[in-house]
Amino acid sequence: MGLEGIDVDAFVQALSIPTQEALAALPQIQKQPEAWQLAFDLLATNNDTCRFFGAHTLHAKVTRDLDTLDTDRREALRHELVRVAVESSKGAANVLSKLCQALAAYLLAQPTEGCLLGAAMSAIQERAQSTGNDAAYAIVEFLGVFAEELNTTALATAEQARIVQDVRDALPQALQVLLGVVSGLEGSPATDAPEFARRAGQQVSWRVRAWRGLQQWLQFGVPGDTLFVPLLEAVLAQLRVLAAYQLRGDGDEDEIAAATTAADDMVGNAAIAARFGRSVGETVLAHFAQPWLAQVVEHSDSEGVLPWAAMIVTFGETYTEHIAAHLDEDHVVAYLRLAVALTQFPGHAGLDEEVSVQPLGLWCLLQEALADSETSSTFAHSAYADVVRALLAKCAYPPTEVWTAADRDAREQFTAYRREAGDALLGAFYVLRGDMLCALVDSALAASDWRYAEAALFALRSVGEAVPQDENDHLPRLFAPGALMQLQPGLTTLHAAVLSLAGAYAEWLSARPALLADVVPRVAAALNEPALVPAAVTALRRLCDNCRAQLGDAVPGLVQLARDSLQTLPSREQQRVLEAVADVILAQSPSTHAAALAPLTASLLPALQAAVARLTPDPDSQTGLIDCLRGIEALARGLQFADDIEERALAGNAEAISMLAFAAQCYCDESLAAFRAGMLSTLNRVLAAPESLNDELLEAMLAAVGAYVRRGPHAFAPDFGQIISFVRCTWEACVARAGSDGAPAISARWADLCPPLLQSMAQLATVAAPKPWRSDTDTDVALGALLARAVGDVCTGLACAAPTLEAAVEQQPVVSERVFDLGSRVLLERLELVVHSEMAAAHLCKLGVHALAVPSRLALRPATSFLGTVVRLGAPSARASSASPLLQALCSEFAPAWLRATLAGIGGALPRSLLPGLSELLFALVRHHLQPARAWIAELLRDPSFPSPHASERAKRQFTQQLLATRSFVRAKAIISEFAIQCRNLQGTSYAS
Repeated sequence: MGLEGIDVDAFVQALSIPTQEALAALPQIQKQPEAWQLAFDLLATNNDTCRFFGAHTLHAKVTRDLDTLDTDRREALRHELVRVAVESSKGAANVLSKLCQALAAYLLAQPTEGCLLGAAMSAIQERAQSTGNDAAYAIVEFLGVFAEELNTTALATAEQARIVQDVRDALPQALQVLLGVVSGLEGSPATDAPEFARRAGQQVSWRVRAWRGLQQWLQFGVPGDTLFVPLLEAVLAQLRVLAAYQLRGDGDEDEIAAATTAADDMVGNAAIAARFGRSVGETVLAHFAQPWLAQVVEHSDSEGVLPWAAMIVTFGETYTEHIAAHLDEDHVVAYLRLAVALTQFPGHAGLDEEVSVQPLGLWCLLQEALADSETSSTFAHSAYADVVRALLAKCAYPPTEVWTAADRDAREQFTAYRREAGDALLGAFYVLRGDMLCALVDSALAASDWRYAEAALFALRSVGEAVPQDENDHLPRLFAPGALMQLQPGLTTLHAAVLSLAGAYAEWLSARPALLADVVPRVAAALNEPALVPAAVTALRRLCDNCRAQLGDAVPGLVQLARDSLQTLPSREQQRVLEAVADVILAQSPSTHAAALAPLTASLLPALQAAVARLTPDPDSQTGLIDCLRGIEALARGLQFADDIEERALAGNAEAISMLAFAAQCYCDESLAAFRAGMLSTLNRVLAAPESLNDELLEAMLAAVGAYVRRGPHAFAPDFGQIISFVRCTWEACVARAGSDGAPAISARWADLCPPLLQSMAQLATVAAPKPWRSDTDTDVALGALLARAVGDVCTGLACAAPTLEAAVEQQPVVSERVFDLGSRVLLERLELVVHSEMAAAHLCKLGVHALAVPSRLALRPATSFLGTVVRLGAPSARASSASPLLQALCSEFAPAWLRATLAGIGGALPRSLLPGLSELLFALVRHHLQPARAWIAELLRDPSFPSPHASERAKRQFTQQLLATRSFVRAKAIISEFAIQCRNLQGTSYAS
């Protein structure tokens, strides 16, 4: 053997250590032809490290250089691979594994036909017999490695078909070998407590490997009619042997886990279940119904039961329909009792056991199957009753000392278990109905331990959505005065559960005013207990939302409650209470709104004024003001008329118009007018000190104003003219003031502060239009001037922010997005405003040219959307409007530049991921301006290097003809995509497929 420039003996000695120099040299040595012999020389040594590198070299050579060998040498290599694999079967595991990888790679690379896989297994067996070795180890390792290699190797279509057939042919032999290895435990499974003896020479680790190999080979598809059922029988029989060892106390956890996982895959095979559901289902149920599995569940701890539980549940979830169709058969009854035993497994879910969570999904699926089949079964009723009793016990909180000692993860797991248990309880309710409701109410009222009472309340809350609204047999007992709602102090968790229950049944309570009148004050009283505030606020919101019409008489008390909350509750909870109470106020006659709101506005306005008086540039001083603004926003949000009422009014519905007009008239009340004026005046004082404004405070101000800027009337909304004036003052304070020379003086913080203002302007532009229920003067001129001013200032700010507008748009994508969105909203929803903001439209059209050159989706998408809208509305065929002449003029002026930028982006100036937006704009230009576009495209494509030097004249001509001829956007996208590939010279690559 000659390896050029290498002292082989010294190299082998270095590998036995191994040294860094030897490891560095090995990859280069493996590339030489002589490395074939070196590999076998290394395997012949007594050093496991050398033997591993010999196997590694063989694998590398087979993977990379097999095609350098002639047919005879390849055949000889196969025999040698088998030989060394058998000889290494009881040696170091990594050596055998690498040799099996080499043999698997060899078989996958062979172009010849024939069952090479089966021949390889036979050759291993023959070699082992002739040398006195056990072939099992080598075959098990080889089968596992082959399955892994097959799943990770990319094969040509023809080779893939050959290998698939090879695997199918070898499948019975492979499964027989693997099953023979996993049957390394002997005994008589005919008795309940058999004595077993391990076969001599069998190692648990190899049985584990065989079980995993069996699982891997099952994925290749086992014929159910000839092979699957007998194999399943053998696997289930072997599981019984393993169960006996576990019950005896000397079972191996790894082997049991591997075996049950393989069985899990078999009983969870959906394809087999679809074709052979009855035969397979009966086979499994016959085994599961025997005492051994129930004994495992009864006598093992959580870790011991868990792998068995997963298998049991997987079967049930896969064969749910079969189970539902045979509910009263003995085997099914035994299986469901097994599932109930898992459901009520001793311990606390998530804290000291993980078994009981396993079957929860099964009970939901079974209920659905029962509903679909309309099956009625006495045992099903009994089984679900047992499930409910089990879940009530499992959902009860652990004793205090156990809960306190549990860590955070364990508590979260218990909480997650309760969520899943809630779904199972809901499924059980659809089976048990009134019987379950009766049992739950009895448990809630009669439990002597608060933990079990809370669990019953949790269950009642979980089934709330399914309880009929006309239920009058059991729930009235629950909410009757003197029942649950009167509790002894100190049981916070139970109190919170009662409050949550009241919220869950708010819709049911809405039809029972007498009960509602008792429940609401008790929920309100809970707001005085800090630990109960979150649950009480949530319950109050649900009650106010569902019972708003029925709570008219409670409005004064609710208003006082909301007023008190301003002093006692955290800011977030204040907001939730204010919005909930406002919901109830809005449901009453508008003539009562002013009087109802007076106590709240009398508290909110002075608090707002005091917060503004304390305002300084220090962020800490802004917290109180922001909280006040968010409280006003929440109250205003609750006073918004429903969108559908506004939509009906805008559509001309007389009843909706009359309702909104009456509300608008009522909102002229002096106290509301004083609140509106005081609030605007106070906010303008904030604008007088712009150094104290940051983005959080600005957003809070705009959100508060935006909550009452609506198409319909609002109790807090001043005239639109006043709102426009406020937004203009805010813009000047935050973004840009007009300089003495007329040029805008851009604020240093303009880029941070203008996006929320642009968003507010878009909302204002949408809603600030004359309405039948409003007496505002026409504000379009003032609003148009504001929009023109804002867009002009943004363009000026962008021009000053970077050397080029393209760079500025890329650096300020949020600003760009907001300003184009503003333009799009105006065009689509308030087109008449365009004539009052001509400069805004012109600025945006010009800015669009630069945005089309920016390789950013965030900047490009809003730009193409706006420009596409201009193109459509500016088309000669578009419906005529007052803005049509302006839009047509803008298209004539800017469309050639848009077209050039769009074609440049398609041609390669922008990433291919941005093609969708560019395609939409190009198609709009061609479709709505066909004749000008024809001339513009022809002129642009005369340049031989535009849009790309890779695009030939023929390709450009074909692209133009096809694009101008199609009226389908789907077809246009395909044409543009093909042209983009040609421009990028990507024909024949994976990008072109």
